[in-house]
Amino acid sequence: MKKRLLRESKILQAVHRLSQKNKQKVYLVGGAVRDLFLERPLGKDFDFVAAGEVSNLAKELAAATGGHAFSLSDSFGAWRVALKSGKRKIDVDLSPMQGGDILEDLKQRDFTINSIGISLEEIFAHEHPSLIDPLHGRSDLQHRILRVNSEESLVRDPLRMLRAFRLIHTLGLKVEENTLKLIQKNKKLILRSAWERIRSEFFVGLGEMEAGRFLRDLHQSGLLEVIFPEVQGWESFEQGTHQPLLEHAVRTVEGGEVIFAQFRELYPSYASLLVQHFSSIIEEGISREALFKFVAFLHDSGKPGTGSFSPDGQFVRFLDHDQEGQRINLLIAQRMKLSRKSGWIISELTRQHMRILSLAKTEGVTSRAKYRFFRDLGKEGIEAIFLALSDGLASKPIRLGWPLDPELPDEQRKIKEVAEELLRYYYEEFSQQPPRPLLDGREVMEALGLPSGEEVGRLLNRLREAEVAGRVRTREEALEFLKNLDSSRPFGYDKF
Repeated sequence: MKKRLLRESKILQAVHRLSQKNKQKVYLVGGAVRDLFLERPLGKDFDFVAAGEVSNLAKELAAATGGHAFSLSDSFGAWRVALKSGKRKIDVDLSPMQGGDILEDLKQRDFTINSIGISLEEIFAHEHPSLIDPLHGRSDLQHRILRVNSEESLVRDPLRMLRAFRLIHTLGLKVEENTLKLIQKNKKLILRSAWERIRSEFFVGLGEMEAGRFLRDLHQSGLLEVIFPEVQGWESFEQGTHQPLLEHAVRTVEGGEVIFAQFRELYPSYASLLVQHFSSIIEEGISREALFKFVAFLHDSGKPGTGSFSPDGQFVRFLDHDQEGQRINLLIAQRMKLSRKSGWIISELTRQHMRILSLAKTEGVTSRAKYRFFRDLGKEGIEAIFLALSDGLASKPIRLGWPLDPELPDEQRKIKEVAEELLRYYYEEFSQQPPRPLLDGREVMEALGLPSGEEVGRLLNRLREAEVAGRVRTREEALEFLKNLDSSRPFGYDKF
């Protein structure tokens, strides 16, 4: 363990100075100690345990570091100091010692790997500070095992069951057998946790690579169906294809991950733009990539309620399953306390996840169709493109890995071609257009002598399509275009 990194930490130096000034015994515990053993860099979160109350220590630390101190728990007396280091946000949690001493405190924590402590005094006074490890967490770290401290630990805070799977995927661990059995036994207790906390842990897991395995492990434990009762029965729900609905849902997530990992090989001209797009944050703790995987998993949630046989009885069909899925997924988003923006993205991507498949069945995708696709979806059209690709990959019994199977079935090959055409159109044409149209509604009414109404909106849509297609570039050309439109021709008749 590189204890030198601890001594060089500005946070630890500040807390140590204050503990000496106040003659207060303070210990570093939890993730920072664990990550040092795993040779991971110090993260953005620090946990300290102190003998006695910690409110004054938190306030003094905030004053010394330019942070903000606030109470986390009145019942436990815990405080947090939120501060910034460059662009990084850092949370420093300080808690009063639970139990008679540090040994009792550590035993009350969640997992053995998080139940190791080091005295701050020893960190700065000794070259080889002693570890406090009452539950042999260091041995579990060496063997890459996640072991719960006790069943009571899970009952006391059921969110720890979900955190277990987040940790094994973040840290590359495996769940100890008895711990898995305890989670399976107590799985229903997870609903005692606030949805905001469930959401936070769940989306951290989705944001990691191998999110498909994360979902499979949650299913094995029984937690997936408790958190999302909508997926109950998916394991045996046949879609008329080679795979049940649950397998298809997980494979769609895995197909997306294969594509994301190979942006530079698949789309060299747009790779950096795509990485930037999917790494951007939709709301606190949720990236576009994580939200995409969420939709990928739930995109067919409407199928169980819409299945029927074709008139000849030859195959199963799911009429309007996209609309039913939109309704279901919006309710899930609301239950998880997601933002309105996240809810809209989930809703629209679910409703329109068949749109590219429909375009792939046409002889050619017109400029107007491309424009309308991004007019309706905006930048979320990028997610829709990759959802169609991931769905297509997951729909057939092909290997999900790199390199991608070069012999894609005809339907998937056509989806891939349309998706690439839409991607090129977005980055080379649609996103290059000025944000403001050449004319607004008032100017159209004045130029053509029209009253306010639907006709003005129809003309503005026609004009915007002409602008994006490059047929109209100036205000004068826009006026001429509108004056020469044949109002008798229905909207959408002419092709660019």
